[in-house]
Amino acid sequence: MKLYTTLCFLFLLAVLSGCEKDDSKIAYGNNTIFMPQAQLKSGGVDASYPVPSGVDSSTYNYQTDRTAGKLKVILGANISGPGAEGYSVSISVNTDTIQQILDAGVYPAATYLPMPASLYSLPEKLTVPAGTRGGTFTLDLDIEQLKLEQYVGKHLLLAVKISDPSNYELLTKLTTTIVVVDVDALVIGPSQDITLAYIKNPGSPFIASALNGKWGTLADWKANAAALSHSGIGGYVTDGDGKNMNLESGWGSPQIYNGKLYQTIELPAGTYSFDPSGGSWKWLGALDVAYTVVAPAVDTIPDFADILTATGFWYQQLKSPQTPVTFTLDQPGKVTVGIVVNHIQAGQGFKTSSVKLVTYPKHL
Repeated sequence: MKLYTTLCFLFLLAVLSGCEKDDSKIAYGNNTIFMPQAQLKSGGVDASYPVPSGVDSSTYNYQTDRTAGKLKVILGANISGPGAEGYSVSISVNTDTIQQILDAGVYPAATYLPMPASLYSLPEKLTVPAGTRGGTFTLDLDIEQLKLEQYVGKHLLLAVKISDPSNYELLTKLTTTIVVVDVDALVIGPSQDITLAYIKNPGSPFIASALNGKWGTLADWKANAAALSHSGIGGYVTDGDGKNMNLESGWGSPQIYNGKLYQTIELPAGTYSFDPSGGSWKWLGALDVAYTVVAPAVDTIPDFADILTATGFWYQQLKSPQTPVTFTLDQPGKVTVGIVVNHIQAGQGFKTSSVKLVTYPKHL
């Protein structure tokens, strides 16, 4: 009996060993086709796919074809199992999905819009050859349309889906990708802070070249006579808020008519933004309109009275939060950046601890 039991045990062990050897050659898993972009950026929480994303040219999820005037958003399909056979899927859009998302309030309807059909193109089919698990295709966006004023500050939504597989099955929950295009981020692009490379005495803290009590005159910046409103001194203040660029009227300070603070710099060709608040005003009490101005090829900024009527420069009204002045130079040259105010009412002005200049290497 013991011999029989031993022989049975050895036989079973041999069978199990044989199974393990054979099973090692068996491919496990279901062969299902899905869109990686439907889960890539959201971690599978939803199907949103923000464009742009990535930190450098090797990880951006789009390519730019300037000859064709197209921005190509990278999409694709892959297979989850071990299948090595080829397959194809149809590619289409689902406008109903986007409308349902907007109706449900997932995105604010004021700034998130369905992508118009005139702005994009897609292939009808993706074919993945045998021996390849996945493939890519591109959603082509028209660059000039992206630059239209109606899309400034907007996000454009498009639901791209795959269907009708020639082989295998679809992983249904990952067959639709919600492409979310941040227009400003594409058109303007990721910024690079170049303040210290081009602007002298940019702040944090500001440096004064002359002082009269708490008031001073900024080093490396020019101030016209109106801005020197404290007995020939002006444009700088040191107090409990630190050492700041400043113009103000009231509290014992006189009115400032057409007061200017500015600096002329040399810049290469490119696209830039100038922000006199440095990202956040230390204080802004705006009772009368004032402006931040960028003027190319000149050594000063326009008079206050000419801001709304003259041409050849860029400007933004001072407000909080501050909208930077974005400008493009087609060739290298000098540019004058600054602020012009007309402080008629008492009890107003501004303080800023720094100014900021950025460029956009990926600008469209």
